[in-house]
Amino acid sequence: MSTLTLHQSLSANYFGTKHVDQGTIMRAEQVQAFIDVTEHGSFAAAARHTGMKRSTLSAAVNALEDSLGVALFERSGNSLQLTAVGESVLPDCYRLLTSANRINKHCQQHLQGVESQLCIARDDALPEAFWRQVMHDLKQRYPLTAISVYLLPPQEHAQFVLRQTVDIAFGLYTAEGAAVNASNLAPVSMSLVAAPGHPLSRLPNVTKDDLAQYTQVCLTFDQGDKLVSEALFSTNYLGLTMFEVIRDAVINGTGWALLPYPLVKEALASHSLCALNHDLLLESHYYRYVEGESLGVVATALLTNVIRFLGTTR
Repeated sequence: MSTLTLHQSLSANYFGTKHVDQGTIMRAEQVQAFIDVTEHGSFAAAARHTGMKRSTLSAAVNALEDSLGVALFERSGNSLQLTAVGESVLPDCYRLLTSANRINKHCQQHLQGVESQLCIARDDALPEAFWRQVMHDLKQRYPLTAISVYLLPPQEHAQFVLRQTVDIAFGLYTAEGAAVNASNLAPVSMSLVAAPGHPLSRLPNVTKDDLAQYTQVCLTFDQGDKLVSEALFSTNYLGLTMFEVIRDAVINGTGWALLPYPLVKEALASHSLCALNHDLLLESHYYRYVEGESLGVVATALLTNVIRFLGTTR
């Protein structure tokens, strides 16, 4: 039998069709036994490593050889050596076994309610280090779930969920600015900040009039085909679409900003930013999420991680 024909029969048998010459069916456990014996060099070593009986491994490999109509090993006493055809089909056997495992995992995940795909919208009010870690953890736990993350201001989240562009969205809202169907996760402390060298940082207590004299760096978002900026006290502002970019602009001395404490905690500790003293009454902010029709297993795990993180940063 040619190598090409053998490769074709491997694929055909794996998917449950009959071998064109032998009329038998190759099974995944037979392929696994062949790989185990090859990797460990003998039936005895493979049996010790896998915990299977030597006779079981031998029977599986013999059945595979009968199914394919070729000898995969040259046997001489207790020594084994791959035949030329055995060596040539080994890479395909690895691929077939990988495919079998993936098919099994996909089906198991489906039975457990695990999403095959999860689309997320979020802002960057929480540190990127948190998001990197939680995405890593999710992919380790649910490796077959395809995850897409889209960053945009929270004011745009509801429309993305409504259009079913994303399954769930996370963002920072004021009490008045929350989407109708947004659910509270936790209140978030806000910090009025400026760079250490900024004139506002030298004031013992800042007022609205003080703030109005300097550029506010604030969040900008799309609303009805126009850009709207969340400036507090004046028209002297620089509008940006991401909290981290706002924070970095403030560190650079561009102006002052009202930012979520979890995002500026490290910058305050390292004295890259200063918290401005004030007696101003500012709106309460909440971290909220907007969900689609129902949350699957992966989305629920993500939600749990966000709630846990928020509990450590208030």
